[in-house]
Amino acid sequence: MAARAISIEIGYSLTRVCEVDYKSKAHKIYKSFTIPTNEGMINDGVLTISPEYVENLKSALSANRIKAKQVVFTITSSRIASREVVIPFVKENRIADVVNANATDYFPVDLSQYQLAYSILGTIGDNKSSQQYKLLVMAVPSALLSGYYDLAQALKLEVVAIDYAGNSIFQVVKEECAQGTNLIIKIDERASLVMAVQDSVLTFTRNVSYGVDEAIEAVMETLTWGDISTVEQAIRVLQRNECIAEVGPSQAEQEVQDGSEGADSGAVPVKSAREKAMDEVRAAFMPLVGGIGRVIDYYMSRNTNTPIDRIMITGLGADFMGLDELISAEINMPVEVLKEAAGWNLTRNFKNECFGEYIACVGAAVAPLGFKKDTDKKGKDKSKGDSKSANGAVLAYSLLVIGLVAGVAFAAVSLIRYMGVQKINMELKAQADDLEDIIPIYNEYVATKAEYTKVSAMYEATENRNEGLEEFLEELEENLPSSVSVVSLTSNADGVSISMDVDTKEEAAATVQKLRTFHSLIPQMVTVAALREEEDQETGVVTINFTVTASYWPVGYSPEEIADEYGIEAQDDTADTDDAVDSVTAE
Repeated sequence: MAARAISIEIGYSLTRVCEVDYKSKAHKIYKSFTIPTNEGMINDGVLTISPEYVENLKSALSANRIKAKQVVFTITSSRIASREVVIPFVKENRIADVVNANATDYFPVDLSQYQLAYSILGTIGDNKSSQQYKLLVMAVPSALLSGYYDLAQALKLEVVAIDYAGNSIFQVVKEECAQGTNLIIKIDERASLVMAVQDSVLTFTRNVSYGVDEAIEAVMETLTWGDISTVEQAIRVLQRNECIAEVGPSQAEQEVQDGSEGADSGAVPVKSAREKAMDEVRAAFMPLVGGIGRVIDYYMSRNTNTPIDRIMITGLGADFMGLDELISAEINMPVEVLKEAAGWNLTRNFKNECFGEYIACVGAAVAPLGFKKDTDKKGKDKSKGDSKSANGAVLAYSLLVIGLVAGVAFAAVSLIRYMGVQKINMELKAQADDLEDIIPIYNEYVATKAEYTKVSAMYEATENRNEGLEEFLEELEENLPSSVSVVSLTSNADGVSISMDVDTKEEAAATVQKLRTFHSLIPQMVTVAALREEEDQETGVVTINFTVTASYWPVGYSPEEIADEYGIEAQDDTADTDDAVDSVTAE
């Protein structure tokens, strides 16, 4: 019977806990539950426990009758560095030696402050003589592991492994991804992970510094779906309700379009409170969707000969109703929710819960990477030494006499060398103490940069041409002939509609041509929507009333991209003038 272990993943809002078989080929999940994570307790994987949290977790373990004494943690952090490397095809029990020997080449940092682990991605080479191992080597700061050992000690549990979330997820999906190229996207509260698995081999991992926390806050700030006071309530609302506005016109906008004869009606759609709330939720998801799209574009550019067969989302956000459709619409590729995995009876184990929340948690106990603190490794080495000490006793006593004689001979030389090394050691310690002040500065820089990126993405998502309306009106005032009388002007984020009066059709054509020279308008999209002659009954004066519709240059697009988007080609000024005169005259 396989030993049971408690598998724990601590997120910013929720802590997921599962009771599972440890390192068993038959994957069994006995219990699963979540508890709230105290605010500020975890920061980019670094854990700071509180007595209140420990008591809550103890109570939850007791209430769920979980009695296992071994624990596995799975962690996600941008501070975990990873490198794909190639090493000679050595025996598997010698891989660790090769990795440690070349570690400084993989990670040019002080590795005394880091713990290493590796995962075999596969082998390359056609024959045995030229075969090599392809590895994913990871380095985690030792300080990051300390909080998890402190938590295990407070819970009176034994830490048997600490795994990386990417490896945990891979253990669940590797059989499901046995054929083709599959992209797995784990969406969490404040970060997401994009993985590529090709023929059961993990080939690509990237972090996205966006999650679903802003959408959760958007749901909590509105009363559209009731009075929501906790993160858990907001999550359930997003899982069970359509909270994301669809791409395209809202219901109110569609009713205006269906009920009006044209843009001249002047009707303004009035959105309901629910539609406004759904728009806000959709906007909150856009930085996440944009980040995922950029990672997919990067992967496709690096793997042009390997098309993506499937894209599946999992994690906390996977079960949010409509999120898969939103991502699919934005990246223009099919996206599905990972609901079952080959070799796992997830339907039976998660009857009333969403599996995506627990995917890293259940996979952590299958084949964890096994990050360990220095003290743990030294303890193991000591136990191995004790088991061999009896066998080496005779040899030790034999060498004792030789060692004493040799020791006297080398004592003087060793003492001199020791003093020199001790001096160097003290100098290095002093240097390390001086550099400690850099760590909080660097962490603050990383956090500030992430916040700046998030704000920039939000600003870009809201930027539109209406912000330059004042500039457009000034351009209109400066360039239109004085004989032109503007009757009405309607503008939105995409374009403008202007109704004007002139004396002749030639003046109308000249006005159209003038508008086509405006910097803010696409020349080929300036067209006459309507034209009619009006005669004053008293004076008999005839005026030409015509309406021009025009499209703004989209924000951030180049002329070449506009040409591709609208299927247009550049025209010279003469052609524009002739077209304007011909179209107005035809009217």
